[in-house]
Amino acid sequence: MRQSARGVRPAGLPWLAALGLAGAYLVVFVVQLPHNLGDLGWVSDYVSGFVISQTVVDTGTGGHTLLSTTGAYLPLWFGLLTAHWPLHRQIWELAPTLLFLASALTVGWSVAQVADRRAAVLATLTVAVASPWALAFFMVTAHNVVYPATALLGAYLIWLASDTPRRRATKFAVPLLGAVALGVCLASDALLIVTGAVPFALTALAAGLHRERRLRLLALSAMATVVGAVPIAVLTRVIMHSAGYRTLPPPGKLAPLSALSEHAHILFDGLKRLFNGYLGNASPAMFGGLTPAASGHLHSELGVLCTIVMVAALVALLMIGAPTAWRFLSTWRREGASQPPAELARTLHITYWVSSAVVICAAFEFGTRAAVRYEAYYATVLMSVAAVVPLLMRPTSIARWLVPTGAAFLFAGSLVGLTSHVLDTAFDPPISHYGTDVVRVARASGVTAGYAGYWDASSLTWSSHERVTVRPLSECQNPSGAGICPFFLDRVPSWYVPRRRRTFLLVDPNSHYVVALPAGLGAPSASYAIGPMRMYIFPYDIASRLGPAPD
Repeated sequence: MRQSARGVRPAGLPWLAALGLAGAYLVVFVVQLPHNLGDLGWVSDYVSGFVISQTVVDTGTGGHTLLSTTGAYLPLWFGLLTAHWPLHRQIWELAPTLLFLASALTVGWSVAQVADRRAAVLATLTVAVASPWALAFFMVTAHNVVYPATALLGAYLIWLASDTPRRRATKFAVPLLGAVALGVCLASDALLIVTGAVPFALTALAAGLHRERRLRLLALSAMATVVGAVPIAVLTRVIMHSAGYRTLPPPGKLAPLSALSEHAHILFDGLKRLFNGYLGNASPAMFGGLTPAASGHLHSELGVLCTIVMVAALVALLMIGAPTAWRFLSTWRREGASQPPAELARTLHITYWVSSAVVICAAFEFGTRAAVRYEAYYATVLMSVAAVVPLLMRPTSIARWLVPTGAAFLFAGSLVGLTSHVLDTAFDPPISHYGTDVVRVARASGVTAGYAGYWDASSLTWSSHERVTVRPLSECQNPSGAGICPFFLDRVPSWYVPRRRRTFLLVDPNSHYVVALPAGLGAPSASYAIGPMRMYIFPYDIASRLGPAPD
């Protein structure tokens, strides 16, 4: 009877509620996964890497392939390696989601080394049971190197702090292998510098200030990984550059002081969406305008509760991190100020994850990229919260039930958003509604190759399973031909080599890049209205009249 009564104590109800909501969410997530991957396939930012990999394998590059501001070399290599595998399209679409779930498990493993199993489970679920808005970044190729690499760096610190006896070869080999892995990841995505590499280095430097030999050896191993990663990253970029893959330089300027207030507002608004605070409100859609992200009975109240939980979690993150870092730093001059391995691992864990949240938010706040509403830049803050806040759940603390209560609210918000099909409304480019009609008209007219603005081109190519191949263009000044040019990123030169064929141009007033029929193309042989778009068919390859590709 005592055990039965103990099993239903009120303090355990928030934990059971959190687990129940998380279980329901994961069931819905699995059921909706094919549909949501299909929705994300209509976003050119996400599928351009797939289309580029397929082109390179099938026809080669034909020159210098221009990628984005991130090299995304690891996803590219994975695509080139698996392009001829059976079901490779499904593998490509599913791989980012598997990496995201692996990141959640890695965070959970790290917490399990410094806290109890309940905290580890809650940490894993806090990442995995993500806001649908966060899923839109975690489930795609964009920055999918950053999230697992950031989590692995945190796990690596805990491994270094372990007192498990290791062979000398292991002590030397692991930092070197870590340097290779980190260097390739840094070359693939420079965002990892602020989410992982800098916080990792700061944590290692803090350990290196201590006089204890064990801490200095730990710091030496960690810094060997960071320092060794730099030439590996440079070498990777040089090799890829010589192989014909170029990237645009990322903006590295500081924002003016007058913009900081606006940046803080954008950051807070973006964090709200990552933590389900958008519920019940009109949220900015990815492609402009407003969309009722999730409206219904009590949704607004739930959104407010999620925002309160987010603020409380971020405050708790700082309240745990600041004293922990201060105590760690304040003992560096003391003789014999040694920490047991378990306590040291906990200190390093907290310091790393709090530093990650602070550094990435500061980089966004003071950088020029803050003008772009793109929560993927600081989505790792969610991982920092998951890695640190569950550590408050000590048996005798009020946080033992308060933290699961907050998690239950977040999980409820995620479940509401997922069942409300937020991905259908927030990430909803116009081409997703009319792509099938474009394919039907094109094939009925005997034209399977065409050109369009960036948001319509690669997404239509991918989602039509290449029944039509559409290459991205943008409007430009071109006195010697038509006023359109190859797009300034995510392009392969072979896409724009003229051939003896008929082609079409898709004009979409909502696409931002090809919004009207440019001069210099001559009279089309046919035109069709498809929703707000217009398809013009020409008796020649439009590539023959394009302006020069932007540098």
